[in-house]
Amino acid sequence: MKISKTIRITYLLTLLIALLSCASKQHIVTEEEPIITQPKLLFLNFEITKLNDIKSVSLINQIKTDGKLKGHTSEDTKGDIGDLEYLILDKDLNQLEKHYIKNPLKKVIEFVNDSGNFEKKMLDLDRSEFSLKLQLKPKAEYIVINEITSEGITKLNTTKIE
Repeated sequence: MKISKTIRITYLLTLLIALLSCASKQHIVTEEEPIITQPKLLFLNFEITKLNDIKSVSLINQIKTDGKLKGHTSEDTKGDIGDLEYLILDKDLNQLEKHYIKNPLKKVIEFVNDSGNFEKKMLDLDRSEFSLKLQLKPKAEYIVINEITSEGITKLNTTKIE
């Protein structure tokens, strides 16, 4: 009888150990939600002046806000002589994007002449303001504005994105 009690206890202990060893050993992992940053828009307002055929560009202000740019701008277009190109650069001054702006000192106005017909007239200004609205890339650090001339590219302004 002693042997059968010993066998029963051994059998029960073995069964108990077997049940406990089959318990789930999965680690409870709390998933960290990825940090989702809101897309940012950058508005830059500039003034361009021309004095004795020398152009200069100065920053008026820059505004950063949450938002996403609608549509997609193409980088395939090319600028003409007199137009401006702007480059978006990273901290190492590597080009991230390049876009073009029609010459802000050349304005076309439409008006009705004395005969009642529409006419267009090109004005050559000495001073003008222009704005850029950009989708801000996380690595973007600088905006460089260049003028396209017949001799090549002339740098007019470098702005640090703040």
